Amino acid sequence: MGLATRNLQAFLMMAALFQVSLGAVYMVGDSAGWMLPILGIVDYNKWTSNKTFHVGDIIIFNYNSLFHNVREVTHQNFKNCNATSPIVSYDSGFDAITLKTLGHWYFICGVAGHCQMGMKVDIKVTPFSPPPTASPPPAPAPISGA
Repeated sequence: MGLATRNLQAFLMMAALFQVSLGAVYMVGDSAGWMLPILGIVDYNKWTSNKTFHVGDIIIFNYNSLFHNVREVTHQNFKNCNATSPIVSYDSGFDAITLKTLGHWYFICGVAGHCQMGMKVDIKVTPFSPPPTASPPPAPAPISGA
């Protein structure tokens, strides 16, 4: 069992112990983690395309901190791969970020050239919509002939 897996398990156990209400937990890039998207191993646009993120969800960046980092940036800096003035910087190698507001959250790797090679992800947080409720059953027909 890897360090990242142990950390995730410890995090989830602590959340349960303290009865923290958690949304969904997503590992960015799934088993590939946060890495250079070479050889088609991971595509962050494709990774987000089949997920719906909501306020309270947690995204986890799992990476080798000797080679990568995570920078939360503005939309403009995301488009330009500019990590010089991030909103927040993460460098632990296992960063759990709670999505606290609706809208887009933009993340890039701040290591030179990595964002340009596709190490960037746009997380769109949407409002939670409850599942549709079932229609009430039709009223019973009146009993006739009595």
